[in-house]
Amino acid sequence: MAERAHRAKTKQSTTRTGGTPRKSKKLDLGTDVQTSYFFMLNCLLHSRVNIGIESNSEVYDEDVNVYLAHLLNSHIDPRYLHRASSYISQTDADVAASLAGDADCRRKYETYKANADFLLMAVSVFDLFDEPRHSQPHQLRTHKQVYIGRASLYYSLASSYAMKLARGESPIADTLLKLSEHIDDYVRILSYMRGQYLDFIRRYSPGELFHLDLVLDEIHRDETIEKMRNEFLDTYHAWMKTGVPELKRKLEEQAKLLREVDPTFEFTPPS
Repeated sequence: MAERAHRAKTKQSTTRTGGTPRKSKKLDLGTDVQTSYFFMLNCLLHSRVNIGIESNSEVYDEDVNVYLAHLLNSHIDPRYLHRASSYISQTDADVAASLAGDADCRRKYETYKANADFLLMAVSVFDLFDEPRHSQPHQLRTHKQVYIGRASLYYSLASSYAMKLARGESPIADTLLKLSEHIDDYVRILSYMRGQYLDFIRRYSPGELFHLDLVLDEIHRDETIEKMRNEFLDTYHAWMKTGVPELKRKLEEQAKLLREVDPTFEFTPPS
């Protein structure tokens, strides 16, 4: 009885004082990441079975499973994302420009592999290229298959540079070559995995994208007007302070441009 009373008193005291506040748990980049890796690998293997592209059905590709599980898992580590972002370029021309005059095989290997990884994840897991932007002319839209082809090419190039670095046979070169040669299968596997197991992306409908583009255009217009107004005021204050004729002409030109984008703008320069 005395012991129960003591526990009750202790509990009541803790309640009154609020007890020890619960701390938010941070991601442990050791244990937690290792656990998430096995989760990714398990989901990947189940996805392969469910869509009929089982491991080693065409070639031995257990190594590709491991590579993809690590790639998926790396996207929860901000350090990887920061490191990889320095290699990513938007177009083939940009990739080539980033390597212009650079004879370092390792730099080329890292660049092609990072861009291939980015495109593979973009077209399958993050679904970045499926829905075209409505503000973009039809003739300028790039089909998703083009990005898949680029990923395949980059993996092939990364594989060749990996072999040069190893001066012969290279396990990572073999893995990257399999990714290049069977890229469509791996896109299907990861796309299925995204929908069935990850399910963390809600895709916008075409109507929602249309309205989102309108909002973004309006925000851009407002920002442009604000910038032009600030430049106009800077010129106005400089002209009022110095009276330089060139500033007056510049002021009138800025006022004209402002009225074109914002019909509500009015300005009559003092004589």
